[in-house]
Amino acid sequence: MSFDIKARVSLLINADPHLVFDAWVDPPVMEQWLFKSPTNNLSALTDPQPGGTFSIVERDEDSVITHDGIYSVVKRPGHLAFSLMVPQHFTGTALIEIVIASEGAQSRLDFQAAGDGPEDAQKLWHRMLANLARLLDRK
Repeated sequence: MSFDIKARVSLLINADPHLVFDAWVDPPVMEQWLFKSPTNNLSALTDPQPGGTFSIVERDEDSVITHDGIYSVVKRPGHLAFSLMVPQHFTGTALIEIVIASEGAQSRLDFQAAGDGPEDAQKLWHRMLANLARLLDRK
């Protein structure tokens, strides 16, 4: 079965691969960048193991948006894959895959979103991953 690629982003991050990986599964760090906007509040829960779930609840003024999924690959620090459902933004399931490799003092993050997702997925993920890079660059 093949899935349409909705977004593909590759970038260098000034952080160790372990820190980059943890930013995807550690709730206090996730709440600082993943689905973060200047006006919303996030609450994340994770069980980062194959078959484990995650949930991020986004609250912004009068709206509540849920981001839920199931981890399929959890191999720290180099590979993470999970499903993502955000019914308030799109129907169906996005399939997210992240590969992280050490590149000198930096980490190369290769991100791909396939399957279902919003029409502007490329722009949204590019912006979120730029936020992640800025966050980890400060640590």
